[in-house]
Amino acid sequence: MSLFSLLRRRRPLLPDEERLGFTMVEVLTVMVVMGTLARMAVPSFHEVLVRARAAEVIGDFETVRVAVLSYQTDHHQWPADGHTGQVPPGLAEYLPDNFSFEGLGYRLDWENWVLPGGLPQDPEARAVLAVSVVTEDLELGQALGDILGGGMAHYALGDAYTFVIERQ
Repeated sequence: MSLFSLLRRRRPLLPDEERLGFTMVEVLTVMVVMGTLARMAVPSFHEVLVRARAAEVIGDFETVRVAVLSYQTDHHQWPADGHTGQVPPGLAEYLPDNFSFEGLGYRLDWENWVLPGGLPQDPEARAVLAVSVVTEDLELGQALGDILGGGMAHYALGDAYTFVIERQ
């Protein structure tokens, strides 16, 4: 008798007996297929979650950018540099009600850096105006760089990802 015939050999069903349930081979096959699908789906789902969080941060970034530009139009100067996670003085009236510089896993920071000596590559530059996103989530920082970084000057230093709005 061959191994195949042993595996195929079953107790014959009686006339009014029905087969209930699944064989062990069928259950294991389904489990292997489901495990394979799950292994393919989980990394994709994680990437979608990171990109969704990055989109939330970008929305907040754009809100701050528009508020800063409106402030500059009205006052003919830029808002003063603020502390990380805090709305700079005078900018609150240009932001939506209850807008916060702190989000889930990140904080925003308005940067108004005065450069009396200019930049090494641009001695005429007198100021850099930017928004920094401070996060310990490396994947979120990389996603922000991928999405926002192509269209504007940016750099990362430690856990701060800074995107330049204006250089004067």
